[in-house]
Amino acid sequence: MKKRFLPAILLVLLLVSSLALAQMPPQQQMKPEEIKRALILVSKPEPVPEKYRVGFESITPRDTLAMLNYLASDWMEGRDTGSRGYAMAADYVVSLFKMWGIKPGGDQPRVDLAVARAMAGQTSRQAMSMERSYFQEFTLKEIIDSQTSVRVEISRGGFSKSKKFESGVDFMSTLSSDEDVSGPVVFAGYGIKEPSIGWDELKGLNLKDKIVLVLSEAPGKDDPNSPFNKNKELKEKYFQPDTARLLQMMMRGRRGFNKLDEIYKQQPAAVLVVQNTGKDVDIYNMLTAAQNRQPDDSRPIIKRPRTRMVIPGARDSMEGMMGMSRVPTLTITREMANLILENTGKTIDELKKAIETTYKPASREIPGVRVSINSTVKASLVRTMNIIGYIEGSDPKLKDEYFVVGAHFDHTGKWEDYIFNGSDDNASGSVGVMAIARAIALNPVKPKRTIVFCLWTGEEKGLLGSRYYVMNPTFPIEKTVGYLNYDMISRPYDEQTFARYASMFKVPGVEDLVKQIRPAYFVTVNATRDSGFYEIQQEMNKYVGLDLFVREPELGQGGGGSDHSSFAAVKKPYVYYMTAMHPDYHQTSDSPDKASGELLSRVIKLGYLSVFAFADK
Repeated sequence: MKKRFLPAILLVLLLVSSLALAQMPPQQQMKPEEIKRALILVSKPEPVPEKYRVGFESITPRDTLAMLNYLASDWMEGRDTGSRGYAMAADYVVSLFKMWGIKPGGDQPRVDLAVARAMAGQTSRQAMSMERSYFQEFTLKEIIDSQTSVRVEISRGGFSKSKKFESGVDFMSTLSSDEDVSGPVVFAGYGIKEPSIGWDELKGLNLKDKIVLVLSEAPGKDDPNSPFNKNKELKEKYFQPDTARLLQMMMRGRRGFNKLDEIYKQQPAAVLVVQNTGKDVDIYNMLTAAQNRQPDDSRPIIKRPRTRMVIPGARDSMEGMMGMSRVPTLTITREMANLILENTGKTIDELKKAIETTYKPASREIPGVRVSINSTVKASLVRTMNIIGYIEGSDPKLKDEYFVVGAHFDHTGKWEDYIFNGSDDNASGSVGVMAIARAIALNPVKPKRTIVFCLWTGEEKGLLGSRYYVMNPTFPIEKTVGYLNYDMISRPYDEQTFARYASMFKVPGVEDLVKQIRPAYFVTVNATRDSGFYEIQQEMNKYVGLDLFVREPELGQGGGGSDHSSFAAVKKPYVYYMTAMHPDYHQTSDSPDKASGELLSRVIKLGYLSVFAFADK
C-alpha cells in the first residue's frame, strides 16, 4: 500500500513521478452524487442470515486481538522478509491452519524420482502424491549497495573534455541493477506528445539508443496563456504537485499519467530529467535530507544501510506489472544539463524560455556530446516464502474456480536494539486472513468456489510476494475469479484525523449525510467497478454496521501500493479494506495495545461475508 522508507528515497520517487506512495487521505473534492454513492453508512446492524452465522460469530474482538498480540510481539522481531522472526511467525500460522483443517496450498513436494521408486514398493506417481507444503518458497535478490556514475564527454573543433558525476552527490538515481549504457544526446524539450492541442515534441526524433534530456512538467506553468493552462484537464495532468498527482492516482486506484511513457516506447538508452522549476540547491538539499535528519526524542534514529529486493530473473514481468520502464531514468541538476548542452550555446533555462515564448517545440540533437551511465550493485540472495492454505469449494464444478484472500505478512524487522512490531501494518491484515479462514472452516455451509488464503512476503520491499504469486500461481490464475486484500485494518480514526480526511466531503447538499459518519467505524474500501463488489458491500454491511467510503477503480487499476495491485495488474477484480493512517506508521510505536478489537473484528466480518457472497455467486 503504501509504504516505502522515508525521507530521501521518497523525495527521489516524487521527482521521478512514476511510483506509487503510501496510502494518504485524498484531497480532491467530490460531486454530491459521487459522495452519496460512495458512502454506505449502517449504525444498527441486522441479524446475519443463518447461512453465514456460525462463521460470522466466530470472529470476535477477543480472538482477533489474541492473534494480533502474538504476531506483533517482540518474539517475531518485526517479521522482516527472509528473517528468523518471519519464519517463526509463519510457523505459528501453519500450526493454526492445521488445527482448523485448512489444506496446504503451497509448493508441490519435491522428490527425486529414483528415490521415489525405491520407497517401499511405491510407484513414483504414488510417492509424488504426498501432501504439498503450506509455503510457496522462492528466492529474492537483495541489493545491499548501488553506485551510479554519469560521464559527460564533449568534443568541439578538435577540443575535448569530460566530467564525471556521482549519484547521491550530483544527481538522483534509483537504479537497482548493473547498467552500462552510453550514447549521443537528444534534447526533447518537455518530452510531451499531446494530440488534444496539437503539441508533439517527439515528432521527427529518433530516440532509439539515445540519451534523452527533458524538462519535467509542461511549458508555461505560471503563464495563463499557456496551452497547458487553458484546459483544466491538461492543467491537472501536467502541473499538479507530484504529491497531489500521486495522491489522485492512489485514491482512484490507478498508476497515473506519466508523460515519459511516450519516450520509453522508442527505447532510448536512458532519460535525464531536469526539474521545470526550482534550483540545483533544492536537489542538493534533498540529497542531504536523510543524512542530516535531526534527532527526535519520539522516534529512534537508526543508522543502517538501506537495502532493496527484487525478484531475480523477472525484470520484464515486474516492470510490466508495476507500470514502469526498464529505461534508466535519472533526475539531474541544471549544472549537468548545461554541460550536456554546451555545444548548442544555450543553457537549459534559455531553451526553456524559448519554448515558453513561442510555444513551439525546440527539440534537437545535441552535437559533439556523449553521455555514459554506469551503475554497479552489490547483492546477495535471500530465501523467503508466502504462506498459502485453502478450503475446497462445495460445488462439484465451481470448486475448480478460486477466490484469493490475502494480506502482507512482513514488516520492516529489527534494527539495532529496536523492533518494528508492525501491529497495524500488517499483523492486523494477516489476522484478518487467518480469521476468515477459521470462520469458513467452522461454518457448516461452504462457498461454492475454493477459497485460497495467502499471507505475502516482501510487500514492504515492493509487493514481491504477491507479484511472485501471480507470475507463479499455485492455483491457476486464469481460474481465479477475485481477490480480497487487507492492509492496516485495526486503527480507528480520531475526530481530528477524520476531519482532515473528510475535507473532500464538504459539498453542498450532503451535509446531513456526512454528519452521520462515525470516525471510529469509518473504513475506506476499494472495490473494482462492475465486479459486484460494490453491491456486496451494500448488502453485507447491513449485518456488520460500519461506515464505508467505497471507491470504484476500473478493472486493471491498482494503485495504493498494496498487494491488490498485483492482482489488478493481471486483470482480477478486487476488494481492498483499510482503516486510519496514523503517526505510528512504520515506527516502533505501531504496537497492538493501540488496536481496536471492535473495529478489527467488524472489518473482518465484512470481509468474511464479502468473500462468501462473491465466491458463492
